[in-house]
Amino acid sequence: MKRYHGGDPGRDVFVSPGEPAFYLHHGMIDRTWWIWQALDPINRVYGNNAINGTLTFLNTPPSANADFNTQIKMGSITDQVVVMKDLMSTIEGPFCYMYA
Repeated sequence: MKRYHGGDPGRDVFVSPGEPAFYLHHGMIDRTWWIWQALDPINRVYGNNAINGTLTFLNTPPSANADFNTQIKMGSITDQVVVMKDLMSTIEGPFCYMYA
């Protein structure tokens, strides 16, 4: 029987972040994305194919495709709104980090 410290990994995507191992897992996904972008930054950060998909998880409910001008609210605590283009790079825009 598997036991978890918190959250519900694998079943409820809205509760999964309560599991401490989630942060290690998601950090690796973020690092893998960063490596992929670094291999071809012109096309994979700001190119035509850098964004692909809809605005909702698994397109449920059906929604429009995301693009560089899609506005993103940065959370429930702040009313700051940024466009997707400003969030594509980890070393530009509001972010300032890179993986070693």
